[in-house]
Amino acid sequence: MTYGSIVHDPAGRWDTHLPLDREPNERLAAVVLDWRQDEDTLPPQADIEQTALQLTGYARLLVHEVRTKAAALPRDGHASAVAARTLAQITAREADRRLSAPPLPTRHALRAAQSRARLVNALHGALDRILAAVPASVPGP
Repeated sequence: MTYGSIVHDPAGRWDTHLPLDREPNERLAAVVLDWRQDEDTLPPQADIEQTALQLTGYARLLVHEVRTKAAALPRDGHASAVAARTLAQITAREADRRLSAPPLPTRHALRAAQSRARLVNALHGALDRILAAVPASVPGP
């Protein structure tokens, strides 16, 4: 049996040592975005808060990955690489801004978790654009 782990690293010290585990975090983000305040199936408050912490930690790892991959793209080359690099830089700056905001009060845990889920989705989109631009930016033989 394999076990997952919660990544909560507000100081950002672990970002270069932990591998990204995209699929479970994508599924978690999708589940969180489906939660509705007035539903009986909403998880307990503590679970919602823990989920927000996990998505926050994962988002920090993603920001580091997006920046690293974007920095490897050529500054002046194929238009798709330049566009991917620019969008990645903008997304990373916005993610930093959102991650540096003080946490929402406990009564807003669902809103905080859903905000983190949307941020994870945006960072995945930026990473996908970078990875799609890599073959176009590498000159052929």
